[in-house]
Amino acid sequence: MNRIFTCILFILLIAGFSGCTGQGKSFVPSIPGYDASKKTTLVLDKDLLEISGMFWLPNNTIAAINDEEGKVFLVDPEDGDLQVRKFGKKRDYEDIVKLDTFYFVLESNGNIHRVPVNVKHVEDEFEFHRKKKIEFESLYIDPNNQLILLSKEQRESKKGVLAYSFNPVTLQFSDTPVYTIRWKDIRNELKNNNAEFKPSAAAIHPIKRTLFIVASVGKAMLETSLDGDVIAAYQLNPDQFPQPEGLTFAPNGDMYISNEGVDGKGTILKFPYSHPK
Repeated sequence: MNRIFTCILFILLIAGFSGCTGQGKSFVPSIPGYDASKKTTLVLDKDLLEISGMFWLPNNTIAAINDEEGKVFLVDPEDGDLQVRKFGKKRDYEDIVKLDTFYFVLESNGNIHRVPVNVKHVEDEFEFHRKKKIEFESLYIDPNNQLILLSKEQRESKKGVLAYSFNPVTLQFSDTPVYTIRWKDIRNELKNNNAEFKPSAAAIHPIKRTLFIVASVGKAMLETSLDGDVIAAYQLNPDQFPQPEGLTFAPNGDMYISNEGVDGKGTILKFPYSHPK
């Protein structure tokens, strides 16, 4: 029965994605406040072919990272112009945030690299205390200015996605998860008991004050409370999101999702926000 249900769901999703003009719907169901027909696509420079994380800066610039080079890329979201600041060696970098005068860059093993905003070739690295193998791709700042890391792959618990914190003042990680997003809740909201959801980026919506999490593996997006309670789930159109790896919001709620270049160049898709009526 599970296989039959999964097949029916897949057919319905394909019908939903292909039911509009062009490439079809971006999200199924539609995300309240976002008219996907108004989206724009920014094609990125080849240096960001493997863009793996983004963060909106106050000067209306996007700080980005790629998953191989120790460089912070400052991207103009209108025309894609780049400024580059090198900070470290080649590693598997996955996400980036900025707090005060530092960028904080997440490595896939959970290590945090603290990079001064105005100083080149300088970084401090803080090692994640992993007892069992955990892989991370998502980093965001919570309302208490704690950095939150979301697990992509982990063997520590089968209950769900784990969230650990990093204190940028004490420079310490939490000993245990600060919350868990339960697999049961994720799959219930996706209406698929076999659904995969491996977070690749996360950011707090500046107006709704809820957390949005995108997953390249599973091609879905979750909206949760700041404690990890699932509010809604949305399937992503794979034609528009071949490999979604970055997520950030402008202060007015405009949403930006980046794709690594699979068969071409990396892209950033912008979805303008308007308050739902």
